[in-house]
Amino acid sequence: MKHLFSVLFIAFCLGALHFQVQAQVVIDRQAESITIDSQGNLYLIQDATLYKYASDGRLLSSYTNNMLGHIASVDADNPLKIMLFYEDAGTILFLDDHFAPIGDQIDLFSKGLSTISLATYSTKNNIILYDEINSDLIIMDLYFNVKEKIHNNFEDFHPFQLFDVNEKMIVMQDKEQGSFFFDDFGTFEKNIVVASEFPVQIVGDVIYYIKEGQLRSYNYKQLEGNVIGNIPEGTKQALVYHNNYFFLDQKGAFILSK
Repeated sequence: MKHLFSVLFIAFCLGALHFQVQAQVVIDRQAESITIDSQGNLYLIQDATLYKYASDGRLLSSYTNNMLGHIASVDADNPLKIMLFYEDAGTILFLDDHFAPIGDQIDLFSKGLSTISLATYSTKNNIILYDEINSDLIIMDLYFNVKEKIHNNFEDFHPFQLFDVNEKMIVMQDKEQGSFFFDDFGTFEKNIVVASEFPVQIVGDVIYYIKEGQLRSYNYKQLEGNVIGNIPEGTKQALVYHNNYFFLDQKGAFILSK
């Protein structure tokens, strides 16, 4: 991982903040995506395996289910109830904080939901699904009853992220059109045009996103944007947790502290 350190110390400077590195952790494991939980633990998806790391780089747990195959996404907002979505298998699975399965697998195909492209878990114990083929946002309870099914007619809308924010909002991210906000009943509220081809992160009222080789932020309540700083070339995802910055590139993940 020498490439990370050379870029890190030569090119990485968080703009006007003149970011001072106090600690750095390199996780030498290729991954498709990363996410963090409320305790600052880092989760990596590598095909059919989910890895959990502490912020100091210690491997805490791993989980693989070869019967279900590729993991499309993970929702770890609640570290005690982590949701895995297997798009190809049409399955949702919950894990506890030690990666032991909780309850039975949820077979979406058997419930007539055969074209679900995105899924997430709400802190209000709802499962939120998006069916891009039919343009439907679906909200289910944990008994698999459909509470809401809202059809949308957004033009050229192709979301690649779906997540719950602040226990009040559902957000879908489109690469070209930015963030689409819905209330917790699935009613559309607004579109914040913060476009990025890379995954975004929303913390409170702030959207963190990658644009033109920079980590940027946008406060959608105050309508104020900010450039946090240049990021290493090849970065495909960036996350912020208090004083830690998590980055993912083609060869692995690394964590910086300020």
